Amino acid sequence: MKARRHQLILSIISEQVIETQDELVSTLRAHGLQVTQATVSRDIKELRLAKVATVDGRYRYAQPAASPQG
Repeated sequence: MKARRHQLILSIISEQVIETQDELVSTLRAHGLQVTQATVSRDIKELRLAKVATVDGRYRYAQPAASPQG
């Protein structure tokens, strides 16, 4: 269940601008997952998601860029 939720979160944030945990909770619920804000908060931490600036000055969740090897 957690792996499926994590995959869905990564898919959602790559396709949509998600600015808040509440938005992510709502989107996951729209996909049929019953989650709490606390669960989403833990998932964000486990996935090491970061808030990045958008071109219009807002912030969205995104996966951090891969760090260089070596």
